[in-house]
Amino acid sequence: MGAIPPELGALGELQYLNLMNNRLSGRVPRALANLSRVITIDLSGNMLSGALPAELGQLPELTFLVLSDNQLTGSVPGDLCGGVGVGDEAESSSLEHLMLSTNNFTGNIPEGLSRCQALTQLDLANNSLSGAIPAALGELGNLTELQLNNNSLSGELPPELFNLTELQTLALYHNMLTGRLPDAIGRLGNLEELYLYENQFTGEIPESIGDCASLQMIDIFGNRFNGSIPASMGNLSQLVFIDFRQNELSSVIPPELGECQQLQILDLADNALSGPIPETFGKLRSLQQFMLYNNSLSGTIPDGMFECRNITRVNIAHNRLTGSLLPLCGTARLLSFDATNNSFHGGIPALLGRSSSLQRVRLGSNMLSGPIPPSLGGIAALTLLDVSNNALTGSIPATLAQCKQLSLIVLSHNQLSGAVPDWLGSLPQLGELTLSNNEFTGAIPVQLSNCSKLLKLSLDNNQINGTVPPELGSLVSLNVLNLAHNQLSGLIPTTIAKLSNLYELNLSQNYLSGPIPPDIGKLQELQSLLDLSSNNFSGHIPASLGSLSKLEDLNLSHNDLVGAVPSQLAGMSSLVQLDLSSNQLVGKLGAEFGRWPQGAFADNAGLCGRPLRGCGSGGDRSPLHSVTIALVSAAVTLSIVFLIILLALILVRRQGRRSREVNCTAFSSSSGNTNRQLVVKGSARREFRWEAIMEATANLSDQFAIGSGGSGTVYRAELSTGETVAVKRIAHMDSDMLLHDKSFTREIKILGRVRHRHLVKLLGFITSHDAGSSGSMLVYEYMENGSLYDWLHGCVGGGDGRKKRVLSWDARLKVAAGLAQGVEYLHHDCVPRIVHRDIKSSNVLLDGDMEAHLGDFGLAKAIAENRQTAFGKDCTESASCFAGSYGYIAPECAYSLKATERSDVYSMGIVLMELVTGLLPTDKIFGGDMDMVRWVQSRMDAPLPAREQVFDPALKPLAPREESSMTEVLEVALRCTRTAPGERPTARQVSDLLLHVSLDYYRAGEKR
Repeated sequence: MGAIPPELGALGELQYLNLMNNRLSGRVPRALANLSRVITIDLSGNMLSGALPAELGQLPELTFLVLSDNQLTGSVPGDLCGGVGVGDEAESSSLEHLMLSTNNFTGNIPEGLSRCQALTQLDLANNSLSGAIPAALGELGNLTELQLNNNSLSGELPPELFNLTELQTLALYHNMLTGRLPDAIGRLGNLEELYLYENQFTGEIPESIGDCASLQMIDIFGNRFNGSIPASMGNLSQLVFIDFRQNELSSVIPPELGECQQLQILDLADNALSGPIPETFGKLRSLQQFMLYNNSLSGTIPDGMFECRNITRVNIAHNRLTGSLLPLCGTARLLSFDATNNSFHGGIPALLGRSSSLQRVRLGSNMLSGPIPPSLGGIAALTLLDVSNNALTGSIPATLAQCKQLSLIVLSHNQLSGAVPDWLGSLPQLGELTLSNNEFTGAIPVQLSNCSKLLKLSLDNNQINGTVPPELGSLVSLNVLNLAHNQLSGLIPTTIAKLSNLYELNLSQNYLSGPIPPDIGKLQELQSLLDLSSNNFSGHIPASLGSLSKLEDLNLSHNDLVGAVPSQLAGMSSLVQLDLSSNQLVGKLGAEFGRWPQGAFADNAGLCGRPLRGCGSGGDRSPLHSVTIALVSAAVTLSIVFLIILLALILVRRQGRRSREVNCTAFSSSSGNTNRQLVVKGSARREFRWEAIMEATANLSDQFAIGSGGSGTVYRAELSTGETVAVKRIAHMDSDMLLHDKSFTREIKILGRVRHRHLVKLLGFITSHDAGSSGSMLVYEYMENGSLYDWLHGCVGGGDGRKKRVLSWDARLKVAAGLAQGVEYLHHDCVPRIVHRDIKSSNVLLDGDMEAHLGDFGLAKAIAENRQTAFGKDCTESASCFAGSYGYIAPECAYSLKATERSDVYSMGIVLMELVTGLLPTDKIFGGDMDMVRWVQSRMDAPLPAREQVFDPALKPLAPREESSMTEVLEVALRCTRTAPGERPTARQVSDLLLHVSLDYYRAGEKR
């Protein structure tokens, strides 16, 4: 470690200088240019910074210059190979290997590098170089390896590049290159590796590619190549790797590909290919990975492929293939097998059971019939079995009890029968069990209560009888419990209240009876559905159901419930669907139930009031009686109008002397009242007074400040009621304008109705015009453990004892999953959908259980629209109107100024990187010319020592499962932060990916 001493330059006879991987820092000394006899300089794998001295390349005998994996900045010197001497005495450079990868170089690739005529290897990968590839590189006639990948290069490929007939490796992937791949590619007869993936190439793959006789690996994944796959590729007898995934290729797969008999990996997924799989593929005896998913292929699997006995991974999902799966089961080396969503028929091949290392089997949505083969029980490594949506019959084979790694079993929508096996309770890793829409009978086995990791239990639409076992209450991790459409009877066990993580509960269409347990009101995470309809429940509707503040759908219809409808149900602000029809409910509905349609209360003879009929005495009315009612009504109406006018005049006169407050309730009129009501929390009307907030925060004293951002400062306020809330004072906004701006109030009302376990609840909005303390505030639920930013970069704790504390990887992984679920809800399940616009670590807040809650969602849009209203359209061009925070903003926002769901995903990816690295996206370690994304990518592509730099040192030493999990999260983060928005996953896909990462991590923990 330390700096390289300049005195090394005095060693005039030195020939080899190798200081790699020594944690050296500082600049590269110019004095090293005095080493006139040196042949090799290798300073790679250090932390050297500053510019690269051009003089190093002019050393007369230097053949190897290796400075990769450092932190060098500036441009690549154009005179690096300027020669020695002048005029006729000038000597050409002897430099053969120039390796400058994984640094922070910027600017264009200099044309002066063409003077390095002896170069055989040029590696400038993993930098921030931009501009076009210079045509002058085509003059490097001795070049065998050209690596320019992971930069920001643009433009088309220069024709001169294909004069490099000695080239063996051409790596241009992960840039922004465009245009076509020219026919001249066929000149590169020595080319062995061609990597063009993740660019923007278009056009057809030229037939001349078949002239690259030495080609072994070709990867064009993630471009826009179209047309057909050239038949000439059958000439490439040495080809071992083809990846054409995610392009726009069409037509049929050429049979000539079957002549590439050395082929090990074939990936043609995510294109528009049609026609059959060629019969010639039976010749591919070396094939290991066979990926054709997401095309329109038809026909059967060639019988000859049964002889492809080296296949380990098969994915032919989402095509139109028919026939039998047997030809793909000649191998005993399978690791994964996915044939989902085709038209395969016949039985599930029993030969799958020979692959003892097989982990995932997905055969859903086909036309498979017959029993599930008992031989599958011999697959010790099996973790996932999905054979749903087929025509399978028989019982679940008992041999599956031997598959102790099974975490997901999905057998739904078949014709399976028999009892639900009790041995399912012996699968310790089981996270999902879906047996719905079959013909299962018998009771629910109590042994299922042993599956402590179970997240989803769906047994609906069967013929299961007996009672709901009280033992299910021990499944505290359960998110979904669906037992609907069965023949269950008896009471709902009170132990169901222990399922504190339950998100969806469906017991409908059974014969359950007795009262609805009031303790169901304790299931505070219930959100998607509570459906107890079509049973024999009796008694009153428990008022405690009103405390389910996140619930969106409540269905108690078609039972024998009696009594009044509890008023608490009217205050359930998150509720979107309500059905209490076909019961024996009585009494008058309050006006607050008027927002629901009549059908929600239909067939309850004793109910009246809005939205049903009035609660009058009934009977026929005489014409005279009707006229009398009309006259009285008119008189009352005129009196009310007079009183409103009088009150308005009084309020106008008193307006200058009183502050105005906006209380919190679910609905508001569109009038201009200063007491407009905007937001609801819980089941009762909430009022937050300006004076109470000011008193609780000592007039917004800094000692109560817990955070600040572009939209305002956040304070902790402990109210006289004992409740603690977080209050954000909105910065630099006219409170009167906010109150009367319809766009802003509409946005705030929408945000106030959003409820999700991983989103911070907005409780209210208040504004004041008092001369001493005017302004506007948003009131949120308080998060005890501060923000993710505090834990990763700041201090947590109170008083003088504030110090930085380490957030364990377990906690970070939990935060990552929670954040993704929150964003997923905003993008996919919220009505209307919400784009956050400012996802960052300081907006990820942690409650007392260290659960993540995303805050400030939609606020940037509301404020920006208000500012635009106030200052005109030009405001959209100013920083004050731009949403997002530096370091988290997606690249496309720099020119579009438009936040989208995909830009939210980019920001979320940056937060995921933050969780793993412990670094801010603006950390100085990245230098001035490299951002966090490129830095992480460069380390992930580097050898092991450099790769470990991406892991937060505070977490070291790492257990193997932690390192594996962190790497998987970074891989998800890199997908989220791809340059092209269309290539990023959706928030739902991110949530699914992180769920699998979490399951893998906790499964690995159980093995220790």
